[in-house]
Amino acid sequence: MITFWNGNKSVARQEYEYQLFELLVADSKELEPIHNDLTDYPAAEDEGAVFDNGADALVTIAGNKKFAGKPLIEVKIPLCRGLLGWRLMVVARERIDEFRDLTLAQLKSKRVGVPATWVDAELFRANGFDVVERGSLDDMLGWIEQGEVDFMTLGVNEIHDILADSNQQTRNLAIEPTLALYYPFPVVFYVNKNGAQLAECLGQQWQKKQQMVAEHFFAHYGEAIAKADLAHRQVMTLTNPMLPEGYEALIEADLYRLTEPL
Repeated sequence: MITFWNGNKSVARQEYEYQLFELLVADSKELEPIHNDLTDYPAAEDEGAVFDNGADALVTIAGNKKFAGKPLIEVKIPLCRGLLGWRLMVVARERIDEFRDLTLAQLKSKRVGVPATWVDAELFRANGFDVVERGSLDDMLGWIEQGEVDFMTLGVNEIHDILADSNQQTRNLAIEPTLALYYPFPVVFYVNKNGAQLAECLGQQWQKKQQMVAEHFFAHYGEAIAKADLAHRQVMTLTNPMLPEGYEALIEADLYRLTEPL
């Protein structure tokens, strides 16, 4: 059995990443069955130790410092076309006009919320933002509603699903309609150091199944990309100090790549 650790992320990402993993190992019977481990870890050190606790593979941000120095195999393929780095802002519905067409300097004067263990916190701090890093995703959405935090950002691939939740809290939140942030934020496979066969399979099947991978991507995220309407937003570009060398060619920074086949 292969254990795919899939916790500490939104449901939208969990579904996409697990189904992509399934797609890529489907023809390798010796790598099945797959256990989709959705365990959330509240502490960064626990998340960084998942391979020590039996995980065989996971998806994470390239350069995630929680795994720095860990013996693992990195499968350097872009799993989400850079989409997670295209960010929209969640704000309190009653404050939406306050955020329209802000400059980057004005946005930095506000408090950006990042749930505990999310790697975005370091990125925002490096770009000069006032970061509130604590709690869970649900906690952070509540603090935005209550005004304790001014905004948070979520990837285009997940923000609509998260705010489609019908609870009272999300009904009082909205997606700011004029701005988008972009930073290079590729997601990749990390594989257990003992999983050379699995890592090789993932790389080979990625190349072999390009058409299926593209269909999977657009089936999950095509509607979300259209809703985001990135071409008509003011885009603020941030740097990613965690990005390892060698990833530049894998980063889908061009907006138009999001609507074209792989």
